[in-house]
Amino acid sequence: MRRIQLKTLTALSVILLSFPVQADDKSIVVDNDKTVDMAISIYNNNLAFVKDTREVKLDKGYNRTAFVGVASQIRPETAMLFGNGIKVIEQNYDYNLLTPQNILAESVGKTVKTALYNEKTGETVFDTAKIIESNYGAPILQFSYGIETNFPGRIIYESLPQNLRAKPTLVVDLENDKQASKKLELAYLTNGMSWKADYIADITADDTLSINGWITLKNESGVDYKDARVQVIAGNINQVSTVSAMPRMMKAMGRMAMNVNYDAVETASVTQESFADYYLYNLPVRTSINNNQSKQVSLITKENVKFEREYKLVSPLYLGLGVGESDFEKQNPDVVFKIENKAASNLGIPMPQGIMRFYENDSKGSLLFAGESNVQQTAVGEQMKLTTGRSFDIFAKGKVANVKSIAKDLTEAEAEITFNNAKSEAVTVVFEQNFGGGWEIVSESIKGVKKSAHAMEWKVNIPAKGKTVLTYKVRLMKK
Repeated sequence: MRRIQLKTLTALSVILLSFPVQADDKSIVVDNDKTVDMAISIYNNNLAFVKDTREVKLDKGYNRTAFVGVASQIRPETAMLFGNGIKVIEQNYDYNLLTPQNILAESVGKTVKTALYNEKTGETVFDTAKIIESNYGAPILQFSYGIETNFPGRIIYESLPQNLRAKPTLVVDLENDKQASKKLELAYLTNGMSWKADYIADITADDTLSINGWITLKNESGVDYKDARVQVIAGNINQVSTVSAMPRMMKAMGRMAMNVNYDAVETASVTQESFADYYLYNLPVRTSINNNQSKQVSLITKENVKFEREYKLVSPLYLGLGVGESDFEKQNPDVVFKIENKAASNLGIPMPQGIMRFYENDSKGSLLFAGESNVQQTAVGEQMKLTTGRSFDIFAKGKVANVKSIAKDLTEAEAEITFNNAKSEAVTVVFEQNFGGGWEIVSESIKGVKKSAHAMEWKVNIPAKGKTVLTYKVRLMKK
């Protein structure tokens, strides 16, 4: 769809009033509920930007039209109206909906018909009464014979209150340059829309897996979105109590979204592009998202993605100035999948935040669930480290001994960690030890690497069905 050329942009804060919309000698309210184009940009954090285009017949001069069926969770202060040759005078959000309680409340002071069924005679007795008070749905009625506070019958209304709507409605008063049928785009933010990413990782070999990603859309905004152009936005967008800067951002987003050629990618997969400091994922075809509905759309499919399986154990031993002897028994290392988000690893695409679930075949070729891990927003070039559980066949035990003070604020301690491997193949465990205060490794049986100011790391190779012992002496000091 070609973008409507917009000559006039009016952004007004919507007045949160529900008032009787009545025809007068200047205008007639035209209910407009036929959408000709719908576009939605959905964020992670319960927020969506809706662009609802409708064709409206306008007279020259003053007009009043109603956008029936906007989201019930609309943020009215963000509403904007785009159109050719129009000037918005006033916008009113009618959120007083047509319900039995609201009809009753709006009819206080009026005379209504009543119907009371007589079970003995089988007849319905009709009467009239004045509604004195709605009383939260239990009305107080004044009949000719007296006042009823618990009337067991039915109330019959001759007409509906004019200010009640079946659906949330935005009523717009505007000036129009000439009589014509025009396309008006109403743009607004609404809560109640969200999306998330889920990934399925099928481990196909010792160092490769396939990844299938899905986008799950969720609509609780109070309205259906039919045949909509949808894009989801990955990134943490800031929201503040004031919306003074919002119109500029939404205008830019509206222009960008309307330039996307969705018809050209109907049979393609989800496309992606950068936007400001966020990332967009455009769904390839139009889709309908009904209220109170979740929908899944394919995001990515990648085969032969390279990974490295790592076993990592963070030592539970405390080693700091004033340390005493301590030990631990049978600690199993974490199983960590390390994936480089690069083209060389057959990946190399922006990965939105989500959950990755791993599956692997057993010895008989039966697929089993192998654990899951949170995927943080991962840019191209970053590494993902995904912990799926703990290894059953690998475990370690350790102790701190020979602790002695060699000077004021200076202590030496020796540590011994024994690693066991019950697997039929050799493995490597990354062992990390954290230190409190100042520290220095005096001696070690396996060469380690200083990872930070507070941590040392050793890569311990353990033979199949064997064990390896790591020992080191550390000098602990006051910084």
